[in-house]
Amino acid sequence: MSNTLFMAGLGGRIFNCTLRALANQNKLVQLIGVSASGSKNLVEIAEKIEHDSTHRFFPLDVYSRPVAEGEGLGEGHIGFLVFVDEGSLLSHTTPQFKHEVAVFAQGDPGRLPLATLGIDVAIDTTGRFLTRETAQRFLDAGAKKVLMSAPAKDDTPLVIYGINDEVDTGLDIVSRASCTTTCAAPIVKALGEIFGLPRNIFLNTTHAVTNSQLSLDGNASKFANGFGCMDNIVVTDTGATKSLQKIFPQIEQTFGISCRVPVTDGSILSLVMEFGETQDGPAITRDNVLKALAAFERAHPLNLRVSHRKTMVSTYVIGRGIGSIVAPGQVEVLGNNVHVVAGYDNEYGYAYLLALSALSAPLPN
Repeated sequence: MSNTLFMAGLGGRIFNCTLRALANQNKLVQLIGVSASGSKNLVEIAEKIEHDSTHRFFPLDVYSRPVAEGEGLGEGHIGFLVFVDEGSLLSHTTPQFKHEVAVFAQGDPGRLPLATLGIDVAIDTTGRFLTRETAQRFLDAGAKKVLMSAPAKDDTPLVIYGINDEVDTGLDIVSRASCTTTCAAPIVKALGEIFGLPRNIFLNTTHAVTNSQLSLDGNASKFANGFGCMDNIVVTDTGATKSLQKIFPQIEQTFGISCRVPVTDGSILSLVMEFGETQDGPAITRDNVLKALAAFERAHPLNLRVSHRKTMVSTYVIGRGIGSIVAPGQVEVLGNNVHVVAGYDNEYGYAYLLALSALSAPLPN
């Protein structure tokens, strides 16, 4: 039985993509409620969910309705998002599928009626509750578990679906890292199982723009994000370096940068790994690297895919619910150094695995 879900961060990019992932997995019925800080126009929210500029039409028709008399579910309950069969609204036919999700205009998780709603897992997509202390507010409100959809800012355990699930033995708060980590980790683990984990890693992700950047030059919380995102390649840091060290503490050093480029979605990772001298097992050759990746793909098809296309182009990966898609023609080996190029949908690919992990995450006893 899948977990019941609540999502905070209505209208955000990861929120909308996780909603789409649940619909595509036929698991939208597990989503009971959502929240946003401040008052929201639900008619406009429903329209933006139904048609996304990057990912196009939602797999269901979406509309909203206000709270009727006697339907109120608690403080800040402003209405419902309603999901029905695609086309049923235009054809005026009775939908075979209909699911309503309660919407709360409430920025404080501690004031949400999560116990009343029977919520198993609360997913925070706001990026505002990235410490155990702040995420605890969801638990205080009645959720049994909290998933952070970004790297934690403290020592909260980091768990990636299909990579290190064994870490989550029923923890109450976990971080699901980032899209870049979700792309890099399967490659590191796949090669580590054959050649031993690399000693050092350097990664460079050529990353699509995000809402943390400004459209035109101005003042932003991070200096680099204040330069117009459609006119600049912006070099910034990436949390994937610290996250990889958390998952694989045997790695000595991990360095990396993120180059934000003027595309709306689809990112490409350049991952360089330095391995130690192999004592036993296969030699580090290009053929053996590709065999290791292919073997991992068979066991973890949602984490890693070796593309039939030899070259990576960012639009190949848009809409793909896979953590990491490797371009086999762009795998190189020089001595004990391995270079792998992989693409990932930094929005939907990450959100798809986030949805899967939320549905199946073990709950605290």
